[in-house]
Amino acid sequence: QNAEENQAKTLNEYEDELNKYVSETTTKPPAPQVKKVADNIGSVLSTTDNTELEDAYGNKIVVPAGFKVTNDAATVDKGIVIEDATSGATAGSQFVWIPVGKIYTDEQKTESQTKTITLGRYDFDETTGVASAYSGNYVEEDKGDTNATLKNYGNTIAKNITNFKNSVTQNGGYYIGRYEARTTKARDGYKNPLTQITEKGTDQVYNYVTQLQAANQAQNMYNSTKFTSDLMNSYAWDTATLFLQTYGTNATYSRKTSINSSLSQTGTTDDKQCNVYDMASNVWEWTTETSNNSSSPCARRGGSYIYSSNFTSSHGSSTTSGSVANIGFRPLLFVGPNS
Repeated sequence: QNAEENQAKTLNEYEDELNKYVSETTTKPPAPQVKKVADNIGSVLSTTDNTELEDAYGNKIVVPAGFKVTNDAATVDKGIVIEDATSGATAGSQFVWIPVGKIYTDEQKTESQTKTITLGRYDFDETTGVASAYSGNYVEEDKGDTNATLKNYGNTIAKNITNFKNSVTQNGGYYIGRYEARTTKARDGYKNPLTQITEKGTDQVYNYVTQLQAANQAQNMYNSTKFTSDLMNSYAWDTATLFLQTYGTNATYSRKTSINSSLSQTGTTDDKQCNVYDMASNVWEWTTETSNNSSSPCARRGGSYIYSSNFTSSHGSSTTSGSVANIGFRPLLFVGPNS
């Protein structure tokens, strides 16, 4: 009996020791804590890598390498602004995060207070502003679609819509220029030479530019392996419009008409939603959409100081040589390959 008890005791000790080793090898280390937006305002998080941050409500943003978060907003529903903190020609350029997916607006993540922004192309009701699936005849072509036959009307299409969509899905959003594209010297005619674009509110509006020139300038604004710059596409424009009217101060912002009657070089103060300026006012903006009109394939969006009947979600088209005072453009950024 004593022998049996000693044997049982010894076996139990062996089992306890084995369990300790098994437990030590299978226990997972704690997940790394995501940095908070509020704790990293004004700091360059990395010059070589993108950095994931989380706002006070658990909403995600991804800050591109070489950028910092400004103090304009600390939560995504208010329009978080990032700024190019490099020493290059684009230094000081600012972009606003357009969140896609479920957006929380309280720390408890109360489901009844959440809203979902879905990446898409939209029509907006002329009275209520309510969004529905786009039903028009403008198209967004994708160089990456091997099954598509491109129209080849002469306008420039997006770098890669598939990459853009995948990035938005994976990272929960994308960035658009805080302002219409800018340049250091005011432009006064279509013969002005092309110059470096910025997104600095203190610079001058980049107008007198064709769609092809605008696309080239936006697509080559940055050359990074960490993020991509491009001209605004229809998904980016319509989804941003939906976000701005959902969380801005104007519930029908998609139908807002231009409110200035002359060119504003500093941003129309009464056309600001979630830190984004002039999508309804100032100058029309070239996009990568393609019109069904082969002689005027270049799509433009938004309002113009010359035509008070145009509004944020307006579509229009022009020729590949169209270059006038009331047409500009706006770049976008998304995390991922520059292709």
